[in-house]
Amino acid sequence: MHNNLLETQDMNIGCSILAGGKNSRLGGKDKAFLKINNCTIIENNLYFLEQIFEEIILVTNNPEKFSSLNNNIKIVSDKIKNIGPLGGIYSALYHTKKQAIFFTPCDMPFLNKNLIIDLITTFNYVKCDAIIPRINNNIEPLYAIYSKEILKKLQNHIIETKKYSIRSFYDKINVHYLDLSDNETNKKTFTNINTPDDIKNISKKYNIDI
Repeated sequence: MHNNLLETQDMNIGCSILAGGKNSRLGGKDKAFLKINNCTIIENNLYFLEQIFEEIILVTNNPEKFSSLNNNIKIVSDKIKNIGPLGGIYSALYHTKKQAIFFTPCDMPFLNKNLIIDLITTFNYVKCDAIIPRINNNIEPLYAIYSKEILKKLQNHIIETKKYSIRSFYDKINVHYLDLSDNETNKKTFTNINTPDDIKNISKKYNIDI
């Protein structure tokens, strides 16, 4: 166990970073390797997540780009390609040895340890297939925990319905929503980078160099 805050928890939970996006709105520039204050997002996030999780799975269809990263992480490609983040969730759950996985995309630079701990604690307390944070009516399906037990249902959903949005799968499983306060700390946690304007706005708002 890496983090004494989690010593009392059943930490049969791994972590997956989803890095399968095409980055088209950033002109093909890989979001994972954007630098914040001279360190890439992926390096910052790996260092952060390694303090909490023993197993980290990175899902990408370009594994060669990440070959220089920490050897302790497992790098896998999508088992079902070209269906977006739902395919990444399926691939990580397929490869994990853990009971469940906490997911995060590669373009969220402000991960929040307290929120991750709250998600893990609630998942271990509430009987559910997935726990999703929610601010008002806005959910964060890629900063969430999913149980490996949903794997077969997810496979069937992908093959049978051809619906590839994450939300389209939620009516097939038992989802618990973790309601969060609509405050700056939580909104910062869910900040992600998709466009050049996002880079400018985040850099100015949080006084960081991207």
